[in-house]
Amino acid sequence: MSRRAVVTTCLALAFATTVPATASAADQLHRLSLGSGVNLPYYASYPLTGSADPTGAVVVIHGTGRNAKGYFDRMSDAAREYGSKAEVVAPWFQTEKEHSKKGDAYWTNGGDTSWKDGGGAESPAGLSSFEAVDHIVRVLADKSKFPNLKRITIAGHSAGGQFTQRYAVGGRAPAEVGGVEISYVPANPSSYLYFDEKRPAGHGSCSGFNRYKYGLEDRNAYMGALTGEKLRAQYSARKVTYLLGEDDVHQDHGIDDGCEAKAQGKNRFERGKAYFSTIHHDFPSAPHELSTVPGVGHDSDAMFNSANGKAAVFRGW
Repeated sequence: MSRRAVVTTCLALAFATTVPATASAADQLHRLSLGSGVNLPYYASYPLTGSADPTGAVVVIHGTGRNAKGYFDRMSDAAREYGSKAEVVAPWFQTEKEHSKKGDAYWTNGGDTSWKDGGGAESPAGLSSFEAVDHIVRVLADKSKFPNLKRITIAGHSAGGQFTQRYAVGGRAPAEVGGVEISYVPANPSSYLYFDEKRPAGHGSCSGFNRYKYGLEDRNAYMGALTGEKLRAQYSARKVTYLLGEDDVHQDHGIDDGCEAKAQGKNRFERGKAYFSTIHHDFPSAPHELSTVPGVGHDSDAMFNSANGKAAVFRGW
């Protein structure tokens, strides 16, 4: 095993905050203060203390397995041709299972305290995972820290794609900061947040089809702070690219197979196409695009490192 692999393995097992001096900053697990002694672990090309080098940033959201380092590595590979212009940030939404360091926020993988849809943390109680990304966006947009940063892309695959799509609907920081262009790339999510009760596959006797995270009813505290009309207006004004693998049509173990998701279509590819059609119909002037990747299924590396994936994430760089 190489020395780099040993360092990475030790980080994954021990969640250390320091590594040998010969390791690069990107190999280290950093922590961002969210205030009141609460921290969010993350990997980054440049620590969020700031740098004059990057002109664009990607905040990449991991999947259900919460393998932030893996997603950081994949997105860094995709960003390699952009050199020092690229800042990749991969937040780590831990659960109690990770034995987080004292002061680290942690969530669950499902239910009201799920990080996937902006739920409130188990510790500290009520901290939304969307609020944590708000902190990252504000830091990246701070010209005293990143004076040359002009663009931020928020991207995620699978469960990270669910996070990204819903954050694009309700995220607060993007509406508050200036001097940066912000776009969103949800890739192969299992489901989407709809704004009315119509569903492409019908909903029959599925009582929860319109509850959040699938619809606007019973939204969590973060999403409930804005009216449904405000959420519609916000989402339809934001730049979103739906990145779909054309072979993501299989009923794998990770797909949402609840009736709420099935009302949106049979598989991830079908659900994504149907959702884009709905948005295009309801908000014809929305700056939303659909980009499909031929021959690729549910594979974050192949998605983000494809020509279409790079075009979606790094457009304008």
